[in-house]
Amino acid sequence: MKVYALVGPTGTGKSYRAPHLAKEHGIDCIIDDGLLIASGRILAGRSAKAELSKIRAAKVAVFYFPNHREEVKKALQELAPEKILVLGISLPMVEKICERLELPKPEVVWDIFHLAPLDEIQMALVARESQGKHTIPVPLVEVKRNLWSAITDALPVGVWRWFYTSREKTVVRPPFSYLGKLIVSEAALRTLVFLCLVHTPWVQKVTAINLHRTERGLEVELSCVLQNGSSVAEVCRFLQQYLRERVEYLTGVELQAVHVDVEGVLFPSWQPSRS
Repeated sequence: MKVYALVGPTGTGKSYRAPHLAKEHGIDCIIDDGLLIASGRILAGRSAKAELSKIRAAKVAVFYFPNHREEVKKALQELAPEKILVLGISLPMVEKICERLELPKPEVVWDIFHLAPLDEIQMALVARESQGKHTIPVPLVEVKRNLWSAITDALPVGVWRWFYTSREKTVVRPPFSYLGKLIVSEAALRTLVFLCLVHTPWVQKVTAINLHRTERGLEVELSCVLQNGSSVAEVCRFLQQYLRERVEYLTGVELQAVHVDVEGVLFPSWQPSRS
């Protein structure tokens, strides 16, 4: 199986352009915002655009939920495509999707800014920001059949023939587009990390928490004093996994790395016995 990736920021027209790329390169199916799409039909999954909040939408888009993930994996095994196109806002996001669906890493990566004219991307961004418009690369009949009750508004666009083709699309307004933007501040993330740490039985004191934004995402550096009685290495590995899972679950923000610096281990104070 050969995996292609189409990456670019949210609202730049990836879903609109994906069917054209698939047709041009003989790609069998598309993974876009939680859906597995082939020949203009939704074969499996659920759309992130049908979620009520942006946090849940982000989780659906990267197949965070086990039942959703297993449904799409099973459909992919039955379909056995030779070529597949995965859409994401960045290459790390596409790689995360491939990892969760047990797909090979992308061999070909397209950047939307290298494929679409700048004025077209600008129009897509304006439509997203001002009107909350999102594109699903399937005909309106597929949206009605699979998502209609969860989509606030929908209309068909781009019918090239008397009967729909794989290039027909539907513009929708997801429920979360009416709720405004959700921004998680660094102060809130730092407080959340602190609360997660102090509620574990091994952390006696948190001395520092620093957040760093990199090209691959958010990294956390923390310093702490541990309680005596457990393996330091095992506790650190647990804290890394625990923080990544809890922060992503509670905020939708994915931590790319968690660095733990143990400043010390607290031993219980010794009191001499009295005779």
